[in-house]
Amino acid sequence: MSIIRKGYAETSEGQVHYREAHRVSGTPLVLLHQTASSGVMFEPLMTLLSDSFHTLALDTPGFGASFPPPGGFSIRYLSDSLYAALHQLGVESCFMFGHHTGSAIAVQMAYDHPDFIQKMILSGAPLLNETQINGLKASLKPFAIAEDGSHLTQVWERIRKRDSALPLDTVHREVLLTQSAREAAQGAYQAVFEQPFAEQLSALEIPILVMSGENDTLRASLEPAFSILKNGAMKLIPNEGPYICDQNPQAVADILKEFFV
Repeated sequence: MSIIRKGYAETSEGQVHYREAHRVSGTPLVLLHQTASSGVMFEPLMTLLSDSFHTLALDTPGFGASFPPPGGFSIRYLSDSLYAALHQLGVESCFMFGHHTGSAIAVQMAYDHPDFIQKMILSGAPLLNETQINGLKASLKPFAIAEDGSHLTQVWERIRKRDSALPLDTVHREVLLTQSAREAAQGAYQAVFEQPFAEQLSALEIPILVMSGENDTLRASLEPAFSILKNGAMKLIPNEGPYICDQNPQAVADILKEFFV
C-alpha cells in the first residue's frame, strides 16, 4: 500500500500544504480540489494511482492547511500560489486533474504557463452561464458563527442535498473543512464567477478531457465546455455526482490512467 506523505512548500505568499505519493518516476500528476474541500478528498484516488503516477494533491490557499489568502483574491492569485509551490517541489512539467474550482485553477495555470501542463482533465468544469452564476450567488451566505450552531447544520444540509448517498463520515469532513475555510469558501466562488474561463479554455491547445458525473451540480457545463476545446475529449460518468472522487475513486483512476499515457 502506498504511503501518502504530507508537507509544506514555501512560497512568497505563505506555506502551501500538500500530499504526495511517490512510488514511481515519470511526469507528476497534480490534483486540485473543489471548494471547500482539501487535498484529503484525493487520498483514495492517490492510493489507486500509486503504481502508475507520482501524485501531488495541494491544498488551495484558504483551504485545508494552506495559508489564508488576502481578501478579494482571484483565481489567478490561487493559480500563481500553487504554481510557485509546485516549482518549490521541483515540478517542471506535469499532468493535471482539477475538480470544480480545481478545474478553474488548472485552466488559469495552463493559460498563464503554456509549457507547464502536458495534458489536463477537468471534472465539473465551471463554464457557467448567467443563470447558473445568479443561482449560485443567491445560495452563498456570509460566514457567521451562530449561537445555536445553525451555521453547522446549514452546511450539513447543503452537502447532504448535493448527494444524499454520501457517507456520513465524508459529510462530516466536508462540513468541518467548509467551516475551517470561513470567508475563503465564498471568496473562491466569487473568484470563479469573475474568471474569464471560456476565453482561457478556448485558447488552450494541450489535450484536455472534460468529464462529469451524470448527477454532478455542474453537469450542464459538460457539452458547452467540450464544444470550445481545440484538442478535446468528453466523458459522462453514469450515476455519479459531485463527490465522485470519494464515491467512486476507481472510476476516476481508470479515466486518468487511460488519458494520461
